[in-house]
Amino acid sequence: MKSYQDILKNLGTTDAKTFKASFNRPNLYYEILPKTAQVDNDIIRFVKQNEAKSGIIYCLSRKRVEELSQILQVNQIKAVPYHAGLDAKTRSKHQDMFLMEDVDVVVATIAFGMGIDKPDVRFVIHHDIPKSIESYYQETGRAGRDGGEGHCLAYYAYKDIEKLEKFLQGKPVAEQEIGRQLLNEIASFSETSVCRRKMILHYFGEEYDERNCNSMCDNCKEPKEKTEGKTYVKHLLDAVELLKETQKSKHYCALLSGNVNSEIKAYKHNELPLFGIGKDKDEHFWNAVVRQSVVSGLLSKDIESYGVLKLTEAGVKFKNNPSSFLLSKERDYLVIDDDSIVVNNGGGAAFDQGLYDQLVDLRKSLSKKKILD
Repeated sequence: MKSYQDILKNLGTTDAKTFKASFNRPNLYYEILPKTAQVDNDIIRFVKQNEAKSGIIYCLSRKRVEELSQILQVNQIKAVPYHAGLDAKTRSKHQDMFLMEDVDVVVATIAFGMGIDKPDVRFVIHHDIPKSIESYYQETGRAGRDGGEGHCLAYYAYKDIEKLEKFLQGKPVAEQEIGRQLLNEIASFSETSVCRRKMILHYFGEEYDERNCNSMCDNCKEPKEKTEGKTYVKHLLDAVELLKETQKSKHYCALLSGNVNSEIKAYKHNELPLFGIGKDKDEHFWNAVVRQSVVSGLLSKDIESYGVLKLTEAGVKFKNNPSSFLLSKERDYLVIDDDSIVVNNGGGAAFDQGLYDQLVDLRKSLSKKKILD
């Protein structure tokens, strides 16, 4: 994401007046639920509870868009599909139907929404978790533009993140690293038990006091159990300093939990005094410690440095003089049975289904042209 300084530089204007507003959308309610085999039923139930309200449901693949829109129609919900595989006339028709409120719901890929000026979208549902927090923020931002109600509901399973990671293979190394880091950020956001609004704003470099959320996210509405985590945070900060701020969160989680993986073995970090110091806890727990330390400003994690953890000034102070640090208990989405997770049939084409469909369309058009010739 470009900063405003980058934009000014590209425009060749360094002395322009700049106006900076908050990324906060106080009228939006953020909620993330586990994605199970009943996800379609859950969506139908939600939409029926919000009858006659306008909403957008995002899916990653065109195939899933078509399937879900048909399921909604069968259940007496006024819904239409929208994706780049539809002809321009159909796309325009479905868009107009939504804007004129002839239908209540559009089931769409991310092709829908750019430039759509409908102020009273009351809910945005993500059937599939987006590939980055930036995408999530942009897509949920289409709800409640009139300042009214805006419910942002996403369904998440870690298996979806693993699917998206597979489709990074074959890309340039730098692109893979950034892609994985973006996926790690959205996974952290999805699994966290801290204020979701605070996490979103922290991602965009904005400080936020979660007490101002006013229960406008699921984690603030129903706070999770908290335990004293001062010792665990101290161990983490000590490890970051010991390894000279050179590693990503995954490495520290393995180090502190005592997991001898290939990287730990290669670096001989299993011989360090801090190795296994927190072996009474698993890597999922240590992941929560990392996330909450980053959000609290004790550590920084920059996407451009591929997620390497750095001590902040506040982190150094805490390490030298530890104080109380309450850790929120986080849900482990890995424990959900794989059989219960909804996956796309057809070889996991959710990520580049669009490219496949374009190639099929191109093949058809070339075949017709050849026949006519």
